[in-house]
Amino acid sequence: MKHLLLITNLILFQYISLAQGVISPELIKKMNELQRDEYIPIVIHINDNFDLLELKQEFRDNNTVVKERASIICKKMQNISDSTQEEILQIINNRHDYKKLKTSWIINAIFLEAKQALIKELSNHPDIQLLQIQDTQPDIIDYIDNNSEHTLPVENGTEPGIEAINVRPLWEMGYTGKGILVFNYDTGVWPQHPAFSDRFFANLYPMAQSWDGYFSEIPNGEISDHGTHTLGTMAGLVVETNDTIGIAFNAYWIANDFVTSSVETLPPIADMITSFEWALNPDGDLSTYHDVPDVINNSWRWYNEMDTFQCAGYAVELMNVIEAAGIANIFSAGNNGPNNTGVRSPQRINTNLVNTFCVGSINANNDDLLISTFSCRGPTQCPGEGSLSIYPEVVAPGQSIRSAWGTNEFNTISGTSMASPHVSGAVLLLKEAFPFLTGEEILLALYNTANDLGDIGEDNTYGMGIIDAYAAFNYLANTHTPVPPNLITNDLHLNNITNIPNEIHCAPTFNPVLTLSNNTDSIINQIKIYYKDYSNNTDEDSIIVTTNINPYESVNVELLNITIGNFGDKEYMFRIAAINPLVENDYHNNQRMVRFKYKPSFDLPFIENFQSGILDINWHIENDDY
Repeated sequence: MKHLLLITNLILFQYISLAQGVISPELIKKMNELQRDEYIPIVIHINDNFDLLELKQEFRDNNTVVKERASIICKKMQNISDSTQEEILQIINNRHDYKKLKTSWIINAIFLEAKQALIKELSNHPDIQLLQIQDTQPDIIDYIDNNSEHTLPVENGTEPGIEAINVRPLWEMGYTGKGILVFNYDTGVWPQHPAFSDRFFANLYPMAQSWDGYFSEIPNGEISDHGTHTLGTMAGLVVETNDTIGIAFNAYWIANDFVTSSVETLPPIADMITSFEWALNPDGDLSTYHDVPDVINNSWRWYNEMDTFQCAGYAVELMNVIEAAGIANIFSAGNNGPNNTGVRSPQRINTNLVNTFCVGSINANNDDLLISTFSCRGPTQCPGEGSLSIYPEVVAPGQSIRSAWGTNEFNTISGTSMASPHVSGAVLLLKEAFPFLTGEEILLALYNTANDLGDIGEDNTYGMGIIDAYAAFNYLANTHTPVPPNLITNDLHLNNITNIPNEIHCAPTFNPVLTLSNNTDSIINQIKIYYKDYSNNTDEDSIIVTTNINPYESVNVELLNITIGNFGDKEYMFRIAAINPLVENDYHNNQRMVRFKYKPSFDLPFIENFQSGILDINWHIENDDY
């Protein structure tokens, strides 16, 4: 018995020694519980000299353009992760006792499942800061269905929740979110919904820059209508009936489908992190930044025990990077109130007053503005005193909210998921007025000007109170000059492209007709038309066309015999520009995308060997109901 005890103590001493280095206590415990040949999901945190706070200060000192900050961060962090991860990845790849390897540059970490021998070898590497168990998983989205019937648009409607956050004065000034971009991190979106279909970025840019699909390469809301509903509150307007369900109804949008309604189908945390990486550089080109979102709306959470886990570590690092990039990162507070015993992650992170800006729900359908019973209460478990311990930051309407549903309907549901889009929408309006300010600065304005509710002062039910968009505007205008909403009236617009292939096209060429609008006070004599086949990543081509478009008139221009390359999915971009440089109020609407499948004809008899499967090059597969 003494010999057995000695062996056990030696094993434990080995792990304890490692713990004093880089293996976390939780991982040591797991290693002692499992057999040596079992796989353990771990996160490898890499040592580096990157100081994000120092970079933020450099941005402030140098007055770095907000949109450019994401590209600078991407370049620096990608270079650092490439150099610091290379040797560690070589060690891992030379072995066979691991699986599910995934790297991340945004937090400089490696995710994998490893056996204990590999974990112990890695613990001796001088560039590894920490080996931690992966015990974080996403939580399902939840909302309260009001059991209302799905409805059609309301003539001249404006939702009471929108009125409650005082955005109408900004509308009357002319601020509508024009040219501003929101990323809806949610369950996906039905892009054809009339409340926002014309402002999907994929109408203007390649799909890969506009939709980060995890479950589907084709944008849709098949997982849940939840994402369609949240987007509607941020940016929804049905023009035909003037039904204003959204706040920034001229904003552009991009989306993903990383959030689900069942635990079994949720993506791993490592994959969810990649969508934040995508958001910092959707087009993969660090020399551009038109595609970086101004706001990320997060109506989801990670599922963790109610403790202090993720009050430090990669989740905090991730949120800090998004903030440093100048993006407003907004979260719903959660629906586990009123007697919740803590706050989920990443909502509980409190790096500063507005990092992971969390929004509780109130009922704005009457004047009392009472807190919703389900709204999560504070304090946060993460260390901090005063305002840093209080949760949520603010509240917004989240009870009985009518918004978009399905492909063309509307529904009334409740949840803090419905509250956070009200804040995101307000940020979009303020960002149009103050495009030179960071998301952090705008969120601080909303935080400091919120109207107090509940107990006097900031509290763990209402936070600072209900946001007031107009008060935040005036707060910012005291120290910054807002950009007038119609400062630049010129706009060259590619309205539409017709005479384009149907979904399946068999001919080797096509002849698109471009409808161009000259929204300036001068005659435009010539237009340069650019076009590019993104599916084959060809070089951009161009042609100069004599047009003589009178001020505020439109013309049609036909391009003859655009040659189609290889067969399969095609994605063409057409872009217009004046020969003489023109300062415009919206450069996004100068281009349009055309998508179809090119399926050339085959001579008969046609023979296919199905024994080896259906070859996608010869067959078109329809799966409209997913």
